[in-house]
Amino acid sequence: MAIDMNVDVGSLIKGLFSKKESKEGSPSAPNPHVKTLMAVVAVVIVIASYVYFVYIPTQKDLKIKNDKIAQIETIRYEIESLSSSIKVAQEDLELAEKEYDRRTNLFHSDKELEDLYGQISLLAMQNKLMVTKIEKGFEVPILADGFCTSDDNSEDDNYEDDNFVNDEGQPQLQNVGYYEFTVDLEISGNYSFYTNFRNGLAQLKKIININTESIVVVESEENTGNVKVTSSISTYRLPKNESEQCIQAN
Repeated sequence: MAIDMNVDVGSLIKGLFSKKESKEGSPSAPNPHVKTLMAVVAVVIVIASYVYFVYIPTQKDLKIKNDKIAQIETIRYEIESLSSSIKVAQEDLELAEKEYDRRTNLFHSDKELEDLYGQISLLAMQNKLMVTKIEKGFEVPILADGFCTSDDNSEDDNYEDDNFVNDEGQPQLQNVGYYEFTVDLEISGNYSFYTNFRNGLAQLKKIININTESIVVVESEENTGNVKVTSSISTYRLPKNESEQCIQAN
């Protein structure tokens, strides 16, 4: 049966609650609009049930899923950013390790400085030379470019200051690249053996330079070719701490 959608709702409701009797006093026939109203109510209930039990929960669930998708995208972006930062940090670390290896291969550490005297004595003994003197001489810092400062913006201004003072009138601390120290030696023995000794010094992994060298021939009928060598060698080490890294420029 088709539903007449043009029914007057007011008349329909009024007809539902009114009682009609026939002329003979018997009850009239059922109102034909009752079924229409029931159908409309049923449709409204179905729609309301769908909205309340299906549509609204679906929208809430969809919103939650969209929020999670947005969070996943944010996390993915952060992971990509962190991955890029990690890659840059690894490259910087590799460069720093290479620079550290280069420096440690050239410069002495504290432990290696202690072993240096033993290496010199052992090298002289292997070449049948006698070491009559081995002692540490002077030590001087070799300055690097730039000054020690926490304010990067003021570094150029301080660098041009002829008085080597900062804006507060205090002495400006300058970077130290490395320290050079000398070792004074006196060695006696055969000259050819001494040349082997010098070659052995040159083959050491660390930097060792001969600053001064005085060779005096020792005249002897028994041992020809003997000499007495007085020399000063220099080697280098890195700063041990911050106090050695920064010193007054003057």
